[in-house]
Amino acid sequence: MTLVEPVLFVWVLFVAYSFCHAPIPGVNEPHYLCKAKHYWEPEWCRGDFFLESSNPHLVFYQTIGWLTHVFQFHDSASLGRYVALLLLAAGLTRLCRALSGDGWSSVTAAVTFLLLQSIGNFSGEWIVGGVEGKVVAYGCVLHCLTECLQRRWAFAGPWLGAAIAFHPLVGLWTLMALGMTAVAGWLLRRPGRSSEAVNEQSISLIRLSELKSESFLIGAVLMSCLAAWGILPALDTMRGATERETFAATYLQVFFRLKHHVDPMEFPPSHYVMYGGLSFIAWLLSRLRPRTPGRATLNRLVFCAGIIAACGVAIGFGKRPPTEMPYYEIRMKLLKFYPFRLFDALLPLLVALQVASLLSRQRLTSVLVPRKLRAVGLAATYVTALLLNAGWGSVHRLNPQQEADWRSACDWIRQNTPRDVLFLTPDESWAFKWFAQRPEYVARKDCPQDAAGIIEWNRRLNFIQKWGQENLTPNGYTARQAQTLSDETGITHILSRRFGPFDLPVVYQNETYRVYGIPIETASRSRH
Repeated sequence: MTLVEPVLFVWVLFVAYSFCHAPIPGVNEPHYLCKAKHYWEPEWCRGDFFLESSNPHLVFYQTIGWLTHVFQFHDSASLGRYVALLLLAAGLTRLCRALSGDGWSSVTAAVTFLLLQSIGNFSGEWIVGGVEGKVVAYGCVLHCLTECLQRRWAFAGPWLGAAIAFHPLVGLWTLMALGMTAVAGWLLRRPGRSSEAVNEQSISLIRLSELKSESFLIGAVLMSCLAAWGILPALDTMRGATERETFAATYLQVFFRLKHHVDPMEFPPSHYVMYGGLSFIAWLLSRLRPRTPGRATLNRLVFCAGIIAACGVAIGFGKRPPTEMPYYEIRMKLLKFYPFRLFDALLPLLVALQVASLLSRQRLTSVLVPRKLRAVGLAATYVTALLLNAGWGSVHRLNPQQEADWRSACDWIRQNTPRDVLFLTPDESWAFKWFAQRPEYVARKDCPQDAAGIIEWNRRLNFIQKWGQENLTPNGYTARQAQTLSDETGITHILSRRFGPFDLPVVYQNETYRVYGIPIETASRSRH
């Protein structure tokens, strides 16, 4: 049976959801694609602190990021989404056929997964939205799982290596979960267990004899080569920093910048309730279908991902502030690696695959439930998913008037300012480099990932906040104060919403924003 039709159908569902959930630019697209454009064109936004920091997602910049060198940002994001979501759709369809023998069951799986993604998540992980490295990585993971279920190790290895290359954390957590799954299978088949128990648990993910096979060795070598492509740039972010800098940077990442993703004490109770309920549903659905090697392996994989997440909860559980936790230095180093993200993504995927398997053409359900009724149910579910999450993937906390004024200000800056300026932007700066195509002194969203960069990012944020507090006069800020700020930072222009007023020339103004120009004869062009 050809998979072209179901793959294209699922792809269309993903693309439509992507543009509805995350209108361009999506939440992380300015972060990824601006970095990619600067990688290919170093003179673009030269002097921007974030863009000139380390490149941990180098593979993404070198591949999909190349689009920014040829197309405008909006077109690059669109094309990137088409490619990444096609890979994801093909992976899901292949996995569905490997599990149920029915490629069209991927439509049900896709719709169910999108509904669950729209309802919520555990640690902020999502898959279908804007384009970034992890979307490609998860697509590669689905292809890898398909090859694993078919025991085609020479193909599974490269897919997993590609996942690691595009997003080392997604790929390496998958590798660890697969390793745990294989070990669990070996333990369940240890001597002394009854044949009935062995049959119930099915065969292992990897037979011990296969570890020495030519196919497995080829897959391992190819995986290692591809993985190194992404791991080496990621490791580069850890080099050149002192122990004190590494400690400070980790603390800032875990308990400040990324706490909503990696600190389990920050997760709302509703997230725990939802994933506890989803885990029960997954267990219940697993009892409604006969065990097969593929289903048992997938169940075991998600269970292992759940163990990793549970360890993350145990590591992060404790008093706040975090410095009151025993051994908090070690614990924050472990939390830094996002131990929840794989379980966050795989549990709703497992439930979606289970639902799809129950409703596949090989099941009695497909006979009992009329075809038109199933189609109406899927359509209603998909529309519900769209309505639940429309626009949430492009959150910028601006009302429509503010957003229009922001875009207008950025357009004016792009068309009327020199390329070698340096802007101080508001704290709520949204995709400034995307729209204005000018460098920023610092942006809260754009945090580097190397230790020195994280510390400097935090220093700049604190410096601007402290400067604003200490220099404020009843009439705002004087020209002399602004010139002193320029001498210390290299800032040449200020885009302001509430910050100010400044006794400087207002070169542009609308209802929400003002652009101040620091006189060029006094503005320092140093890049501190």
